[in-house]
Amino acid sequence: MKIISEEEQPVHGGVRYMNRGPDIDWGLITLQPGEEKPAHFHEHMGETFYVLQGIMTFKLEKEEIQIPMGSAIRLEANESHGLENKENNPAKLIFIKEKYLPEDKINCT
Repeated sequence: MKIISEEEQPVHGGVRYMNRGPDIDWGLITLQPGEEKPAHFHEHMGETFYVLQGIMTFKLEKEEIQIPMGSAIRLEANESHGLENKENNPAKLIFIKEKYLPEDKINCT
């Protein structure tokens, strides 16, 4: 058993890892109004996002999709994705990477 407190985990650019390995990576992302995360993809793992608060805009390869609070989006390996909060209030979501492969991130820019 492992108990993890959100407040005890460091935040890096709005990303707070709650658990890193040995099997999965997961954590929280909080974006303030107008804040965004650049597009990237993972070659070997899919990623699921669940919106806890607000509306998050996902910038996919050929479209933008707004995902509201209480909804999830699943992205397969090699699907490019960036995030942006285009709303007037903070947005917060959970991310779950299906494997623990911290080196599996390729920036699109």
